[in-house]
Amino acid sequence: MKIVSVEAVPVTLNFREPVSDSWGVYAASRHGIVIVRGESGEYGAGEIALAWFGGAHTLCQDVNRHWSDKLVGLDIGDMTRIVQTLDYLCSFSKRHLLAKAGVEMAVWDLLGKTLGVPVYQLLGGKQRDRIALTGGMPMDAVERMTETAVKRVKEGYTELKLKVGLDEAKDLAAVRAVRNAIPDSVRMRVDANMAWKDAKRAKTVIDEMTAYGVDIVEQPLPDTQLDELAWLRSRTDAMILIDEGVWDVHDAKRHLEREAADMLHVYISEAGGIGGAKRIFELAALYGKDCTIGSMPEGRIGAAASAHVAAAMGNLSHRPSDIRGFTAYAEDVVSEELDIAEGSLIVPDRAGLGVTIDWDKLRAMRA
Repeated sequence: MKIVSVEAVPVTLNFREPVSDSWGVYAASRHGIVIVRGESGEYGAGEIALAWFGGAHTLCQDVNRHWSDKLVGLDIGDMTRIVQTLDYLCSFSKRHLLAKAGVEMAVWDLLGKTLGVPVYQLLGGKQRDRIALTGGMPMDAVERMTETAVKRVKEGYTELKLKVGLDEAKDLAAVRAVRNAIPDSVRMRVDANMAWKDAKRAKTVIDEMTAYGVDIVEQPLPDTQLDELAWLRSRTDAMILIDEGVWDVHDAKRHLEREAADMLHVYISEAGGIGGAKRIFELAALYGKDCTIGSMPEGRIGAAASAHVAAAMGNLSHRPSDIRGFTAYAEDVVSEELDIAEGSLIVPDRAGLGVTIDWDKLRAMRA
């Protein structure tokens, strides 16, 4: 079956509450909803999520003006040719990997719906029914972070993720307060989002945090400091999880070759889609490394795609992933809920990605 149309619709998803990290505070997130239609009239849905370097809405314009005509007429089963076409269109800028991810995601969804199987089946089969998730905690006052930690534990999360990096003293106070407020069985990790610039100073802070049970540090240094990351990894007790440093498989290879990572945090969007994420997992396996999955954060369409990849990959870490960004939005464009039970995301079993667009909601949220 051939592709007859490709459209990227710009939407704005409002957060239930403002979200914060070391880069800023956000009230809403800009996304693109990609709709790929086949000759049968069936459609596949994809998502361009929280794109930097100009934003998702600009990428929607690029897809509609320059990409769609090149994809019309291609067979949905010819994924190799579709990806080659998209790769060419991404050759000018890394930011276009986010647009590629949305389009490719929609093709996978359409292919799964056409064949009547979930996408994870097209990726080799389901290895697990549910994906353990971190209990996310944005930057806030120490008291509020402690209250959130207790709430997350009650919700069933067995590992908490604290955002750090702007104020050393406050970060350590938050780690200490949270540790004292939760059971010893609940693990903790921190995410610095590249905020620390000096490896030796980062080691000092991490060593203090590990004393309170922090055993994973996500992207402690800028992604350009590979030698410093390798040095830090060899001298701390915490595992180094690389996030911003791994967009595509080439980034992953650089970090793995330099021994700068204990694990890779894979984003479906940054990887250029489902196929790109699968390649990173497979490369990491060759180096004996596991991966977790991050969130841009995507809405439910992107989260569903992440769940299918997580379900199918043999070297998904037993440590939790972050496929929970969709829970922060007040409303979404799809009809189905994605279920989280006892701190784990239940993998959708419906055909394709397992989600369908609510067209009235899409019109209401269109930018």
